[in-house]
This record gives sequence, structure tokens and C-alpha cells, in this order.
Amino acid sequence: MMKTVYRILPLALVIVLLGSCAKMNIKDGTAAYNNLRYQDAITLLEKGLSKVENEDARRMLASAYMKTNDYQKAKENYSILNSSTGNTDTDRLNYGMSLMQTGDYQAATEVFNGILSRDPGNSVAQSLKSSCKKIAEYKADSARYEVSPVMLTGVTAAYAPVLSGNKMLFSGAVGKMGEQDEYSGLGFTDLYSSTNNGGTWSAPAKVEGVNSKYHDGIATISPDGNTMILTRSNYERKNRLGKNGENENEMQLYTSTKDGEGKWMEPVIMPFSDGNYMYAHPHYSADGNTLYFSSDMQGGFGGMDLYKVTMVNGAWGKPENLGGDINSPGNELFPSMRGQDSLYFSSNGQQTIGGQDILYAVKKGSGWNGPFHLPYPINTASDDFGVAFVPGTSTGYFSSDRAGNDQIYSFVENDMTFVLKGLVTKQISGDPLEKAIIIVTNLTDGTEERFETDDIGMYELNLLQGKDYTIRVEKDGYFASNENVSTKNKTAGEDILLNVGLLELSNPEGSTTNIGDGSENGSGNGNPDGNGNGNGNGNQSGGVPSGVDKNAPYQIPNILWDYNKWNIRNDAVPYLNYVAKLLKDNPDLKVEIASHCDSRGSDFFNEQLSQKRAKAVTDYLVTKGVRRSMLTSKGYGKSKLLNKCSDDVPCSEEEHQLNRRTEFTVISITKK
Repeated sequence: MMKTVYRILPLALVIVLLGSCAKMNIKDGTAAYNNLRYQDAITLLEKGLSKVENEDARRMLASAYMKTNDYQKAKENYSILNSSTGNTDTDRLNYGMSLMQTGDYQAATEVFNGILSRDPGNSVAQSLKSSCKKIAEYKADSARYEVSPVMLTGVTAAYAPVLSGNKMLFSGAVGKMGEQDEYSGLGFTDLYSSTNNGGTWSAPAKVEGVNSKYHDGIATISPDGNTMILTRSNYERKNRLGKNGENENEMQLYTSTKDGEGKWMEPVIMPFSDGNYMYAHPHYSADGNTLYFSSDMQGGFGGMDLYKVTMVNGAWGKPENLGGDINSPGNELFPSMRGQDSLYFSSNGQQTIGGQDILYAVKKGSGWNGPFHLPYPINTASDDFGVAFVPGTSTGYFSSDRAGNDQIYSFVENDMTFVLKGLVTKQISGDPLEKAIIIVTNLTDGTEERFETDDIGMYELNLLQGKDYTIRVEKDGYFASNENVSTKNKTAGEDILLNVGLLELSNPEGSTTNIGDGSENGSGNGNPDGNGNGNGNGNQSGGVPSGVDKNAPYQIPNILWDYNKWNIRNDAVPYLNYVAKLLKDNPDLKVEIASHCDSRGSDFFNEQLSQKRAKAVTDYLVTKGVRRSMLTSKGYGKSKLLNKCSDDVPCSEEEHQLNRRTEFTVISITKK
């Protein structure tokens, strides 16, 4: 018995010692994590967790792997955490993101569904779930871009390219030589420059005058080439890092100008960079009067948000958040402008194949259209960010960690155009319409172009690949028509035919002519539920509108009513849907819906019945998206017969049917 006890004691002592070592590793790993020393944290936490399980330590280890771009290891650790009792929806969200970044979109969708079942308003989970469903769509446009790595010798990591003439500035880091960034395990980043020599980039050299002991990089050059704004570690004084209230060194924006010899002078901190928050990723506008950047300052929408600041009387003003059109609960980083109107940036909180993806938005008034997602292979399941365009070309550069470390890639945007052509005619006679206006709206970025038909009603124009468009056809005196066209999943060079027949605002054949053909599309090849902005001119007070000669009504065919009933029958639905599309395409019109009866029955009975039928048609059109303010309804009873079949005149059923009709008439056009 005593021998057994003596044999057990050393084993128990070993267990105690191992547990003590594990706790010490976890304690030291936690301290390293909190001090942003993620590589040290990974080593220590792995050692500790190999001996004893600890949820908080597992959470930090998974996060450290995510922050150092080892998504496979992050996924493995979040998976362990996901099976524990103390995991949170934040853990699950990160687990889903790691699944996306390793290409397992189905499993990620299941994780996001679980989050949304508990928290339906979780906008990040909603956005990422939507992205998982769109992976095939994001990759369908893969032929649009050709991507190649840029060979830059002497640096281990390179990112955030900025073009200045034939030079490219970028942030770079070398391997484990000298002092290291404990976040990445590499040396501290510096700002480098490389020169393009006929398509080959020279060996990178550090930019003189702006690099310091710690991090420097992610720069922008003013249009005149004399001012640089860059991101660098916050300094209290030379070579001494400044710390915020949480004992963290936040990256700040610094500015440097050239001296009389054209050399960069010692950078000084920007006036609005206060050291308490991160200010990074600067980008000058084309005119040099606006600076875009990223910051996690208080009052944003999520982690890092995009801001702009404008120069007034030679001084930078107060930073302004770009708002919810651009920023999300996630991180928006690396802004850059293409021309005056298109803002490119990266985000992990909106549309993404995985991690940070490059998006763009188009300026519209005081807001933005978008953002819109660039397709594969620009974006991948890895982090893709920091795009720069060669001015006036369809080429550029961007950063990605798809190969492990951050690397710069070049891209060429291929000419993927389609020819859209067709004939615009009068719908009833088929006569061609010259000088009809074709308005092409790119639904992807909101841009708009206008064209005209030629003297025989023909038109021909180019569309980009992988886009959705609305084609609006207008001409004074005619109902406009909106048709939807998509170039997604089409072969480059394939022609698209779209013939459009426009209906005159006033029936040229008088009130006996029907409109529509029983299909819900009516003229052209469009969707019956299109919409548009309308056109035309006239007055709101009624009477004959401009472009309308006779103010004659159009009959809506096949609107048949059961005896003494006013409910819409199924056989009338296709024709009413056609009218609904026609009116939604022309929201500037005011239209009367009129219903008529035959002569049988009393005047009072027929007036009441026809009014109910006119109202039923009006109500149906409203359910299909027509604004009620466009419509008036009136029942005329038997007061407007089209033939001899008045009271006591013997007529066939077919003759009586001619008088039982529903019509619409344009009564005014809103001035624009």
C-alpha cells in the first residue's frame, strides 16, 4: 500500500507542475495578446491549451490567428470554441468569417443562420449570409480581369500601392531581421519606392526622409507632387512611442513636404490626429482639396470607418464620416478615388467572398450609389485591398494576402462589351420612330447614358459584361417604356436584340382600338414590373396634353365581367398587368379608368355597377405598384354606347359586348 502511494506521488506532482506551467503559459499568452504581440501570444497559448482547456484562451488564440491571416488555424480554434457552452454570437460570427476565408460557404451560411435565428437584426450576419449566397455570381464575371503578381525583390511583404508618375510607393516589410513587429513577426514596415522600367519594376528602395524606427507607410502624394501624407506609428518624441489611455500605440497620419532640393522633410502629425484613435490609409482627391482616410474614432458605424476632410483657406477642416452608404458595422479601409466620382475601398462587413474585399461606390449628390463588389479574381476568399488605377487606362494594382504574405498584384480590365441594338416603332402601326431617346442606366453603379434612334428608328450601343441595365425608351407624345437587360452569364461579343413599340398617348384609331396582346410584357422584351422616371410636358389642369391630338381612350381588351359582379377575373389579369407596367413606366401621367355597360337595365343600376368596376380596375393597378395619385375612376353606365344598341333596340350578344368595356385615357401630364 505504501509502495503504491509513493509511486503515485511523483505522477501527481508531474500533473500539478504541468497544470501550473499551462496556467503560466496562458497568463503570459494573454498578456502578449493584450499587448498586440500576436505571434508570441500564439506560441504561448498553444502551449498552455495543449495541457488544459480554457475558453478565454481559446478565443484569444483563434483571434490571434485571424489577425495574422492564418485562417485555417483560426477556423480550427473557433470550431473548438463553437462546441463549448460559453461561446457567443460574436464567436460564431468570427467562426463563420473563418469558414468563408477557407472557402466553406455552405458551413458559413449555417453558422450565420443560427445567429440570425437568435438575433434577426444582426446586420453583419445578414450581409455575410447574403455574400455566401452570391459566391457564384461574384465568380461568374471572372474573365473581366487578368491578375498577375508584381515581382518586388528584397521585401517579404508589400501592400498599399500608390502611383506617382513612373514610380510606385508601397508599404513593405522584410523578414525577421533586427527589431520585429510582434504583431506580424516581420520587421516594422517602411515606405518603399520602385520605378517602372518598361514593364519591369526596379529593386525597391526605402523613401528617404520619412521612415523611422517603427511603422511607416500607406502614403498618398498631392497632385503637385510636393506634399506626402503617410501612416506611421504615433511618437511622443523622437523614437519614443506615444500611448493612448489603454496603453496602445495608435497609427496616425503625418505630413511631409519637399525642401528646396526636392527631398522629403521630417513628417509632422496632422492637426486632427489626436493619438487616442487610429488614423490611417490616406488618399488625396484629384484636385488635392479633399483627403480620404480610415479611422476608428468615436461616433462611427463600426470598427474602422471611412472619413473625408476638406482643405479650407490652406488648412484642413474637421473630419466628416462618409455615412451609412459606405460604412458598415465591420471595417472599411484603404480608400482611393478613380476620377472625381468613384470611391474604391475594402470592407469585411458588406459584400465579401471572404475577409477584406474591394468595393466601389459612385458619388451621387451628397450621397453615394453602391457599394458594388469587384468580381473574382480581384476579390478572393483572402484579404484583398488597397487598389490604385493607372490614370486614363483600364489597368492598375492592388494588394492581397492570397499567397500567404501581403503582395502587390497588377490587373488589366478586359473589354467585355456587348452590342445592344433594335428598332423603335409605333406600337399600333409599326411605323419607325426617329429621334426616340434611349436612356441606358447601369444598375450596378447608377451611371446613365443617352442615345437616339436614327431616321429609320434603329439604334445600336455597347453594354458592359456582367451588368444589369434598365433601357428606357422615350419620345414626346408616346408612352415611355422601360425594359430590363442583363449581360450576366453571357458570352462576350454576343449581340442582344431589343425591339420596342411605343404606344401613342392618344389612341390614333379612336376608342375601338385595343392595347396589349395578352402578354404581360406588351411591347419590347422587358419585364412587366419595370419602373422609370417618365418624360413629357403639358399641364396638370387636365384638357388635351402636349403631344396628344385627340385625347381618345384605349380599350383594355378581354376585361369581361360576370353578371352583376365587379371582381377582376383571371382572364383579365395579363391585360391589366400590361397596363400597370405602362403606367409605372410613365409616372408623370394622370389617367382616367372608365368602365361602361350595355343598355340593358336601368340608368341607376348601370352607373353604380360601372363605377364599381372602374374602381376595381383602379384598385388592382394600385396593388401592382401604380401610384393611386395617377388614377381616377369613373363609371359611365350606358351613357357612351359605341353602336346602335340603345334601349329597346334588338341587338346580338356580340353587339352588346362591344359596349361592355373598360378604357383608360391620358387626361394630363405633370410638368417637369
